[in-house]
Amino acid sequence: MGDAATIGCVLVTHLRARVELARRAELWGRAGVIVERSGSRPVVIDCLPAAEAVEVGMTLEQALSLQPDAVVLEADEPHYAREFERLLAALDEVSDRVEGAEADGQLGVAYVGLDGLEAMYGGETPMLDALLHAVPSHFEPRIGIGAGKFPALAAARTRGSPGVSRVGRDTRAAAAFLAPHSINLLPPALVPSELVDDLHRLGLHTMGEVAGQEMHALLDRFGHEGRRAWELCRGIDARPLRPRVAEESITETVTLPAASASLELLRVAVDTLLTRVFAQPRMQGRYAGSATLVCKLEDAPTEASTWMKEFHFKSRVGSWQRAAEIVKARLEIEHPQAPVEAMTVTLANLSGASGVQLSLFPDLRADRERRLLETERQLQARLKGRHALHRMVEVAPWHPAPEMRTVQVSIDPAASADMRPVSAPSVVEVREGPAQEPRAVRIGAEWQEVSSIEDRWSFDLWWRPTPMHRSYYRISQADGQQVTIFRDQREARWYQQTA
Repeated sequence: MGDAATIGCVLVTHLRARVELARRAELWGRAGVIVERSGSRPVVIDCLPAAEAVEVGMTLEQALSLQPDAVVLEADEPHYAREFERLLAALDEVSDRVEGAEADGQLGVAYVGLDGLEAMYGGETPMLDALLHAVPSHFEPRIGIGAGKFPALAAARTRGSPGVSRVGRDTRAAAAFLAPHSINLLPPALVPSELVDDLHRLGLHTMGEVAGQEMHALLDRFGHEGRRAWELCRGIDARPLRPRVAEESITETVTLPAASASLELLRVAVDTLLTRVFAQPRMQGRYAGSATLVCKLEDAPTEASTWMKEFHFKSRVGSWQRAAEIVKARLEIEHPQAPVEAMTVTLANLSGASGVQLSLFPDLRADRERRLLETERQLQARLKGRHALHRMVEVAPWHPAPEMRTVQVSIDPAASADMRPVSAPSVVEVREGPAQEPRAVRIGAEWQEVSSIEDRWSFDLWWRPTPMHRSYYRISQADGQQVTIFRDQREARWYQQTA
């Protein structure tokens, strides 16, 4: 491809809509609009392919008047940004010079430096194949190749289907390619829409018509923005590629023993995750500037299946205790309004060690934790890696289901095991009477007759996303042993419950 500086523009049109279609198969073939409500009136920021009558920028009221059957989807910008970040990370595997244009309001546009890659991939075709294959197929990427960002972007935007389009690398070839296309293709971040409207009023509708004007005339009339429009229409774009700096981050995830809205359980999960993050070798002697907390919610609609909160520390934190203190303080005020199935913590904006004031007094708690951890590691060596020491933490002492009250967490911060309930029920076989009361219980290999029912109680948590309806019995068996069992009324199964 010669010695000219060559840039590839990877374009994903309607990225938000494609992300929604990828995670919600039931939307295929349906009209839908993605709405942002940050302003005074809901505005359409993207739409599904079947919503042919709707245009981006319409108010929700206008969109529904044209497409009454449209499904209204609330914009999930954090999720779209994460998906775009994954796309950029995949492009990083192809080239070490990748720039995302989201800062210019162009989510779904990425620029890739291609100079020198042909030799690495063994030719132009393998290089372009690698670029195409780096983008998930459901994004249907269009790729433009040109000597400059704008010629590459124009080549991608004017392509009617997924694949690659090229623009000649000299300015004459680029100007010839751009000439018949509308000036509406000029990027708003460089040429304001008001200037484009003024050019239309002057009868200049194509880039060839603008390029044919005297540059000084446009400069005198519109200032530097007029000159920039003239240069872009001639295929001149000297803006350098600004390769993104991949920000190092550390992430840990834990699955909760049972989806719960208990704030105390969320606090324990925060402690567990931050302990694990700060225990990683990469965090030794380092400080974090920000944290992101993501909770996966139980049985929530897909568009609201996650709850996310970002924390930007006023001063960098170098211990899990300080980070947990800040995060948990915010959770007291803002927390998920639905039961949580799993939690993820990501620390980012990492830096090296900073000055730490030394204490004249020993940290007795830290010393005790170190000694406990040493004991745990010694026991692991004897138990072939199995964790031996755990903390028992009350998270919902008020809950009617015993397994929801207390969780077990390993004291080893390197443990990858999830939190476990202390009193998990186990399935048992029961012979029922006419009123579904227990008559005999099979525990192990033998059946034991129920000599008497000492106590009975029940609860029905019908309002939960996953309802819980149980009938409990504390029974005495023929051998004199007392056992607590319950019948799950929704599953029609029996369980033995430990206290």
